[in-house]
Amino acid sequence: MISARSLASNFSIQLAGKALSVLLGLITIALITRTLGTAAFGEYTTAVTYLQMFGVVVDFGLTLTLIVMISEKGVDEEKVVGNFFGLRLISGALLFSLAPITILAFPFTAVVKQAVLIGALAYFLMGGATMLIGIFQKHESMWRAALAELINRGVLLGLVVLFALTLPTVGAMVLASVVANLLWLIAIVHFAKKFVVIRPLFEMSMWRRILSRSWPIAVSIAFNLLYLKGDILFLAYFRPEAEVGLYGMAYRIIDVMTVVPVMFMGLMLPSLVATWSAGNKNDFRKQVARIFDLFAMTVIPVVVGAQLVATELTVLIAGNDFAASGPALALLILALIGVFLGALYGHLIVALNKQKIMTLGYVFVAIISIVGYLWLIPTHGMWGAIWVTLVSEAIIAAITFTVVWRVSGSLPSMLVTLKALIAAGIMYLVLQPMDVPVLIDLIVGGVVYGGALLAMRAITIKELKTLMSS
Repeated sequence: MISARSLASNFSIQLAGKALSVLLGLITIALITRTLGTAAFGEYTTAVTYLQMFGVVVDFGLTLTLIVMISEKGVDEEKVVGNFFGLRLISGALLFSLAPITILAFPFTAVVKQAVLIGALAYFLMGGATMLIGIFQKHESMWRAALAELINRGVLLGLVVLFALTLPTVGAMVLASVVANLLWLIAIVHFAKKFVVIRPLFEMSMWRRILSRSWPIAVSIAFNLLYLKGDILFLAYFRPEAEVGLYGMAYRIIDVMTVVPVMFMGLMLPSLVATWSAGNKNDFRKQVARIFDLFAMTVIPVVVGAQLVATELTVLIAGNDFAASGPALALLILALIGVFLGALYGHLIVALNKQKIMTLGYVFVAIISIVGYLWLIPTHGMWGAIWVTLVSEAIIAAITFTVVWRVSGSLPSMLVTLKALIAAGIMYLVLQPMDVPVLIDLIVGGVVYGGALLAMRAITIKELKTLMSS
């Protein structure tokens, strides 16, 4: 079982690596948006979103299932990892080969279709790399995974700079991802050698065992993606590419924050599985309550602060052409509350082994979302997409919370959440009259919010250490 010191160390390393990765990613997006403009960036966003949909289908829940299976006692890790890798290679090759074919059935531009053709290889390579990160989580060596991702981001940024100067097209920007993701996969396999030699295995009995455990997660994630990413595809179908670009820019900033809860819960999942499996229900409930508090303190100031700096932030990153993304971001960022809750309770569903129960919930939300997109996007454009996204996130968070509560009895204490709201309110009042560059807003806001939390003793160092213990 992972120790408190090791978990804190690994989370800190992964968070620092992710922060650097996000910084490189923001610089990359800033270059892409300025190079392509709103319409071409809309085409880029459409192609990437389409490939992300295929990526989730190809994943088939394997990423989460791998973490769970290699965390079980007495497992033959090399055999399990090898079969997961072999299954991913075959399924990825088959399904990503369909992406450039199926895109022909949609009335997207030739640029989008060309980008999907090129990008299919990029997402095939990325899928193999991201699935194997569970190895480093188990062995408490996340610096290796963080370094591999930084290599990916650095190469991508370098190639984007090169293409921005020599070949400023959507296809070239996607091609940069192919090269960067190839090096990412090579680095992951190399760094994993210390713990397990990764060789693709093709044992049908093991594949059946893997698929029998992963399919409920796969179905849930697939329907989950319909309401998370379906908005962009419906928007691209009904509205101009420039509007897709504006909406896609706002979504890119949201994506920066979504990695935090998923990353943290990925590290916590083996411990939560072990705690629940051992029958330590009280410890499980306490751990969940503390994670809820941590997530509340993280997401609340982001949502509140964005109401003041959303437009300035989008202009800083993407340029004046994307100023209209600011108001969209200010509203869309409310979905982060559902994202954090969904990451928490969605991973708890896996820890409790109740994935099958959740399948119907995800199907239900996906149906509501599709109906909403078809109803609102043709007439209201990205604003209709935003409202459907907010409603969908709220419903799925409520469903996952209800399942976890009924099975485990886990309930959060809202005291820390209340203190976080008060601290965020103080931050808002301090920032509201200020007329300074957005980076100063972010620094001052962080200091004020953090100081208010400490003053109210929302969480202590002792409590943080307890949260990191398992």
